[in-house]
Amino acid sequence: MSSLNIHIGMSMLLHDKKRLLLSTSGIAFAVVIMFMQLGFFNGINDSQANIANLINADLVVIHKKRTHLNKWNRFAPIHLQQIIAMPGVKEGIPIYKDGVGLKNPDTQEVKRIIMYAFPPQSRPFNLKGVTDETWEFLKIRGNVLFDIRSRDIFGDFQIGDNLTINTKPFRLAGYVEVGPNIINDGTLFSGEGSWRDPGDNLIMGLVRLNDNIDKASTIQAIKDKLDDDLLIMSPEQLANREIRYTVINAPIGAVFGIGLIVSLFIGTVICYQILYNEVTDNLPQYATLKAMGFGPNYLIQTIMEEAAVLSVIGFLPGLGLSFLIYDITADATRLIMEFSLLSIFSIFCLTFFMCLFAGYLAMKKVLKLDPAELY
Repeated sequence: MSSLNIHIGMSMLLHDKKRLLLSTSGIAFAVVIMFMQLGFFNGINDSQANIANLINADLVVIHKKRTHLNKWNRFAPIHLQQIIAMPGVKEGIPIYKDGVGLKNPDTQEVKRIIMYAFPPQSRPFNLKGVTDETWEFLKIRGNVLFDIRSRDIFGDFQIGDNLTINTKPFRLAGYVEVGPNIINDGTLFSGEGSWRDPGDNLIMGLVRLNDNIDKASTIQAIKDKLDDDLLIMSPEQLANREIRYTVINAPIGAVFGIGLIVSLFIGTVICYQILYNEVTDNLPQYATLKAMGFGPNYLIQTIMEEAAVLSVIGFLPGLGLSFLIYDITADATRLIMEFSLLSIFSIFCLTFFMCLFAGYLAMKKVLKLDPAELY
């Protein structure tokens, strides 16, 4: 039987259960670090772009100077009216936005919260938890919807409660699920009749196009007629633009991006130390294999087999622990901390190649080993 068909890497790992547990814990720790860095990185980006992802329209119009969604550059409603009058446009929806003061009923403190106002019958956002009945309630002047995932600083509200917003009375008509971001702690939604003054400028305009038209040519026609101070794009483009701004221009995006790279480096060092100690403690066994005539390729295969097995058995508990930490972090920060198949696969690939690279570094001692060291 060829020596290459004899696999002892797994046996060498399982021989010392205590060492295997410590090795698994070390790699699992590295996996958790990578998951947390990636989770915070994606969580901040997704939370920043969340309102764009909720838009229920074909196009979004914003001011050109509004480089990210937390800026307040507005534009006159007449520009949206001009777009509505163009062929192929089905509907234009004005969106108003303000930072308002919401009184905490328990502490009587006033905390800043974001208020969106719009024509309720247009249903401009795909709001989770909102029923047809809730949309009807929003048509009644003075009714608002409260983001139940807002941070706890605003107090505890029940549907039907009276709210004080900028010293004015409102009624809580229902809950939505949106979530805060790194700048805003919570969100309210209202009908435009409940929160706007005549002549208010828009924070954005949403455009819906007719069916069975050449959308590409219609969009180009709108762009040709659009005022130079305005931008028009799809909700997906707006969300990507927000994420790109956060990653490139916002320091916090770079912090967690660098953190992911650092965590990968830390994981490689941990894996190297584990495999180096594994190799060092088994030098007599490797020397015996060399003395028996097993060549360098077989020794490389054995060490790489150990590295591959360690990557798998270390990844699984790290993944399980990361699920738990994600839930705790999401509950504490209210940021969007979610797993995706892509993120799980990416971290597994990083773990696998990290362990293989560490194995490559550790094997050099074995390849230089003289069988005479057995004695």
